[in-house]
This record gives sequence, structure tokens and C-alpha cells, in this order.
Amino acid sequence: MRIRLAEIIHIEDIELAKKCARGDDKARKELYTRYAGSLYALCVRYVGDRELARDLMHDSMIKVFDTIGKYKPTGSLKSWVSKVTVNLVIDHIRKSRKFQTVSLEEKQERIPEPDKEEMRLVPKEELMKMVTRLPDTKRVIFNMFCVEGYSHKDIAAMLGIKEKTSSSLLFKARMQLADEVREYIRRND
Repeated sequence: MRIRLAEIIHIEDIELAKKCARGDDKARKELYTRYAGSLYALCVRYVGDRELARDLMHDSMIKVFDTIGKYKPTGSLKSWVSKVTVNLVIDHIRKSRKFQTVSLEEKQERIPEPDKEEMRLVPKEELMKMVTRLPDTKRVIFNMFCVEGYSHKDIAAMLGIKEKTSSSLLFKARMQLADEVREYIRRND
């Protein structure tokens, strides 16, 4: 009988979560070491402020440790920890900022997005900088929809906005990013 690497990792995730739930400090340190970097990057993507992102990442780790007993091994531990972090960041954003209301156009023009070849001309670090420069509401919705995979219905419920507002802000974020990508390519061509 052959065990796949993914199954071994999943078993390790379950054991690590169980040890953390029992208050094992060594396991908690392991979990922190394993995920702190990616959670920090996730927080930076949402809030665009490195200092605030560091605070939110630490808060999310505390929440993870407090709620790890609720982890269900139906998915990876990393996915669960990331979801806890996204929810914490969204709560913070919702409490600290009011989302802008936007006028909705009945017809949104189709903005040509850069093709894959153009995208290869832009380093990943530059793309991340472009995302972090988006205004708060656009950045949050872009991350929730494009990176985390939430639907507009889910985004609307989580942020207390209308689905059409979410859709409109995503459209505007994509338009802004497409402009920045084209400008970057033009400057570096």
C-alpha cells in the first residue's frame, strides 16, 4: 500500500492541529513558523500597510490558537488558517473603515485586460505593488474575488454592501490594474 505525499502532509496537519488544541507550545511555535510568512503577505495584500499587516497577522495567529479546536480536517490546515485570517482582516476593515458607495453604471464597458504574454513582462513583485496601491475598497474586493475566490454574494454579505457594488468595484479595480500594467510595460519596453 502506497501513501501519497499529500496524505502524509494532511496527517501531519491533523496532528499539529490536535497538539495546538491541547496547548502544546512546541506545536504552536511550529504552526506559527510554518504559516506566519504567508499570513503576513495575505494581510499586506488586503490592507496595504506593512505595520498594520504585521499586527493583523499576529492577531490572526492568536485567533487561530484560540479556535484551532474547530479545525475540521476536510481541507488543509493552511486553507483553514488563511480563512481565519481573511475573516479577521475583513472584520477589522469593516469596523475601521466605511466602504465607499459608488455610482453604478448599467453598462460597464469591457476593458481589454493584458494578455498572458504582456503579464509575463511584469515581475510578480511589481504586480503585488500594483494591487497594494489600489484604494482600500477596490483592493479588498479584488483580493476577495480574484485571490480568495469569494462570490460577489459572499463579498456583499461579509462587507455589508450590495452585490452590484462589489461587482462595480471589482470592475474598477481591474480597470486600474490593467492601466498600471500597460503603463509599466510602456515604461520598461
